[in-house]
Amino acid sequence: MSGPRLVYQNWIVEIGINPAEGGSRWPAVESVPVNERVVETVRKALSRLSPTEQEFVRRYYFQGESYAAIAGAMRKRVSGIDGFHRRILARLRKYLAPFVAEEFGLEVTIGGDCPLCNSPFVDKINQLIATRQMDSTWRPIIRKLKKEFGIAVKTPQVLIGHQKYHMTDEVKDEG
Repeated sequence: MSGPRLVYQNWIVEIGINPAEGGSRWPAVESVPVNERVVETVRKALSRLSPTEQEFVRRYYFQGESYAAIAGAMRKRVSGIDGFHRRILARLRKYLAPFVAEEFGLEVTIGGDCPLCNSPFVDKINQLIATRQMDSTWRPIIRKLKKEFGIAVKTPQVLIGHQKYHMTDEVKDEG
């Protein structure tokens, strides 16, 4: 297949910025009201992402690049970009959920199938995970989760995945 590629975010082109043509200036759009609080909140959420994640968001959403182009530029496998994208969206959803609930009255489901994220004790669980010594096993935490919070975790992979993809950087640093 040859020819021009369809830009994923067509609304960018519609308001006068075509990334394929090097457009970078935002035109004056008076017909669309801008909610500065939304803009600022989204900017803060994006700033909490790692530089690599921010680069992905910029390339994919603002420049309309394909997974293949992003994978090449970031030296990642194309097959890994989809999961990377989903994790970024999950983090942004987590960061923006309180604002969306307050501003628009919408409840956002966070955590999906993660038993730790779905627990009402998620903050205490995150603190427990953050205090784990790197040279120790996960066994004491698994036991404590069952005894104190009633959460049966059979393998450390659940905890490792939760720590890597669901815990915020601030909680990780406190440990």
